[in-house]
Amino acid sequence: MNNPKAYQPATTGTAWVLANLSLSSPYGRKALKELLPAVSADREQFENSFKELAKLIDFCRQQPAFVQHTHAIFRKLRYIAGSVLNLHEEQVPDEIELFEIKLFAMHSCEMADLVAQSELRLADIAFDDFRPLVKLLNPDEMIISSFHLHDSYSAELKSIRHEKRQRENQILAATDPSAADHLRQQRSELVRREKEQEYQVRSSLGQQLQAWLAALTRSMNTLGHFELLMARAVTAMTWPSCRPELLGQNEPLRAVEAINPQMYEILKGQSKEFTPVTLEVIRGSTLITGANMGGKSVALMTVATNAELVRLGFFAFAAAFSMPLFDYVYLVAGDGQDQASGLSSFGAEVMQLKELAALTRQGCGLAVFDEFARSTNPYEGRRFVQALGEFMQQTGWHGVIATHYDGINLPGAACYQVVGLKNKHPAAPDSSNLRALIDNLCANMDYRLRKLDGHSEVPHDALRIATLLDADPRFLSLLKKLYV
Repeated sequence: MNNPKAYQPATTGTAWVLANLSLSSPYGRKALKELLPAVSADREQFENSFKELAKLIDFCRQQPAFVQHTHAIFRKLRYIAGSVLNLHEEQVPDEIELFEIKLFAMHSCEMADLVAQSELRLADIAFDDFRPLVKLLNPDEMIISSFHLHDSYSAELKSIRHEKRQRENQILAATDPSAADHLRQQRSELVRREKEQEYQVRSSLGQQLQAWLAALTRSMNTLGHFELLMARAVTAMTWPSCRPELLGQNEPLRAVEAINPQMYEILKGQSKEFTPVTLEVIRGSTLITGANMGGKSVALMTVATNAELVRLGFFAFAAAFSMPLFDYVYLVAGDGQDQASGLSSFGAEVMQLKELAALTRQGCGLAVFDEFARSTNPYEGRRFVQALGEFMQQTGWHGVIATHYDGINLPGAACYQVVGLKNKHPAAPDSSNLRALIDNLCANMDYRLRKLDGHSEVPHDALRIATLLDADPRFLSLLKKLYV
């Protein structure tokens, strides 16, 4: 059997969201492992999926107990794929396998009843009726979470066990050692016959279970799909989110007050607030400029993470979010060397760009460049970014570049700038500890994006940032002379 390669998220934000999904059952985790992003051809199907997810989210908000009850059932589910495979291969099931199948059938019935009572009618969620299977594995109609080869499965088995109990009572009452030994021999023979008869019963049950194989396989997939759907709903309720609008391929991506859940939680742990991102990424080039430490990368990754999560069937973490259903989301971020190939950061970026160019034949995509060519010298780096912007306009990508290079001139491009430092003459920082210095910088930084009408130089905030971070006074004195 060929297992498809698991999807590798393009952004750390997406990887963080997927890693923190509330999945308790092996079927939900399997569904996540097999999750693949949508492509533009799936637009109509995906719009229906988002409609279903919106309906589930509304219901869960009104009935929070439903979430708790489903989680409780998911936690009880055990993995029976191995037992089902053995049945497919016509192996005689042992008592453990029969026990696992029985439990699975009982929990499936419990979930089916819960969903039926909710009156949720989700198009892709349909449970098989396992009540006849539960009855097959509970011939005495005692619904208990254990399994036993009941006497009622076989009249001969019942007779053997009855005779065995008689011999055991006789052994306990025997006073003659030779008579007791003879009774033990008789009991041993009865045990052998009991095992043979139990094998026959298990073989018969295995044959009867053949008719349930398709339903068991189908239900494992259904439960996994449903748990992943519930996880999407819970995630959408955990952070501010919205149902994304899917657009045509020539339309821009529009994000209104978008957040990155990973950064949101990190900042929350530091008693800070995440600055939401409002941005429009047009087909062609969109430029985000600003000084280092101004928040360009966070804004870039926020948009990329949301676009990637939408392709994976999640609501966007924004007040409003619309985009084409991209065929790919590709990130180029030269933030480290490729030690395996011996490439520098810049060399790795060039190779990534070559790989991205090949993807353009697959349709409409979002290409994200975080400080492209940052590791080369400014003279060449500026020209590489200029050429990259022109290249994106020619290829028709939805491309967005974050850069701190000056002098990028792209007619027709959308341009945004991080507002940057609010106070042009910041007060002297408290240099008693590093945390205080960083807090002072954050307090003086405005991370919002403002749209520019035309070309604009990158704000020269580096000197003020160095001042806020309490750089060496002798160094700052020499640096200020160069700004004159």
